[in-house]
Formats: sequence, C-alpha cells, structure tokens
Amino acid sequence: MLKSKTTTFFSIRLLFLATLMTLISPALNANATNMVIIISHTGYIDSQGYYIVVGELQNMGNETLTFVKVEATYYDSQNNIITTRFDLTMLNKILPGRKSPFLIALLDTAQSAQVHHYNLTVSFSTTSPIPIGLEITSHSSQIDMEGYMHITGEIKNTQTKTAHNVKVIVTCYDEQGKVVAATQTELDPEENYLNPNETKPFELIIGYERAPLVYTYELAAESTEYAVVPEMPPIIIPLVLIILTITIIPWKLKIKSRKSGAHI
Repeated sequence: MLKSKTTTFFSIRLLFLATLMTLISPALNANATNMVIIISHTGYIDSQGYYIVVGELQNMGNETLTFVKVEATYYDSQNNIITTRFDLTMLNKILPGRKSPFLIALLDTAQSAQVHHYNLTVSFSTTSPIPIGLEITSHSSQIDMEGYMHITGEIKNTQTKTAHNVKVIVTCYDEQGKVVAATQTELDPEENYLNPNETKPFELIIGYERAPLVYTYELAAESTEYAVVPEMPPIIIPLVLIILTITIIPWKLKIKSRKSGAHI
C-alpha cells in the first residue's frame, strides 16, 4: 500500500512539473554551465527498486535562479539510453552563492534495474532576489530504534511581514563531503506560515537506508517572501583535540594561579 501511495505521489508531481516546464521553457537559460555547478551527486536503488539520483548544485552567478531543472539521462551497460527524468531543485529560488539539493526518482523498477550510469544537465530561469527573513535558531539530530534519522529544530521569521509556505530542507553528506541524502518538510500544513517574530518547530526524517551514510548535514529554508540566513557549515572537532583542550586548560590555570599566589 505504501509503495502505491508513493508511486501515485511522484506520478502526480512529475505530471505537474512536466506541464510547468512546458509553460516556462521559453524563459529557460540553456547556458547553465556558466552560472551553475553540480557539486556532487549519488545514484542508488532504494528498497522499492527505484533508481534515485540525489545531489547538490550551486549558483555561481550574480543573479537569483528559479525553476532550476535537473535532468538525468540513464544509460545501460552498453551505453544505450534507457530513459530520461527530471525534477526541480528543492529551493525554489537560489540566491547568488547559495546551494540547493535535488532528487530525481526513476519510478520504474524494470528500467531502474538496467541503469549502469547516468548524465545530468541543468537549465534554469532568473528572477528577482528575495530578502533574508528566516533564521533556523536551533537544531539537533538523533537516530531512533528503527534506524531513522530525525533532525528537529526551530525556525523564526525575523522580518515584519508574515512568511507563507515555509519549508525547511536538509542536505546530508558522507565523510568525503558527498551528498548521500536530501529531503524537505513544510510546517503544519494547516498553518504553514510564520508571523513576524514567530518561531515554530520542524522535523526532517532520513530513511533507515541512507541514515547510516550520514556524517554531517546542512539546513536551508525559504518561504514565498523570504530566504534563510546562511547556516555556518558544521564543524567537527576531532576527539584528540577535545582531550588536549581539557588537559591543557587546567594546566594553564594552575600555572597562572601559582604566579598570582592564588590557590585552587
């Protein structure tokens, strides 16, 4: 039953995207390589037998991008084209210098089983930038008993107008910095907005298949009106550095106390 619902959801989404891209195709910029780079990507077959391509691209230009379309062409072991699929990036508007993940699902198990390699192309349109008005004030992650990774946190509207259609996005990386998973979530579907200075919680879930591959992650967010404050990349402090810090600080304090004549 879950497989049927998932297939229906992706089929409706693909039909919507196909219609949308047909309408806006005259405005697409075909010379995408000058403004966009694909940083990394991974292809794999999921538990339902679908071939998934997940990755991340970056806006290298000085204009805001929208309707950023990533298309995958799939090949078999003889380099014959099997089929093509596309999807839009998870961020609707990508400001200059910003990154966005993407995920393309090949919802045909027979075709997925034939995939040996694939090629990615990017096209896009440009638009006016949106101001920064969202801030992720806190977040943390944990793995549950079934192996799912839960990333929870809070997001705040720092502007003076209501933010509508708020969504939070996570890009997950392995130890080499390669994208291994990505997903997005909206706030409460019935109340998906943030009033000025309002804060609401969010939760993102990474499936048990991909969760063990995640070494670190980065969050992004946007609403119809606002972009998010850029998040500082996560810093992983080596355990040996932590041990040295714990050892050295008391030693320094002890030396200082002897010089001043104080007692600890």
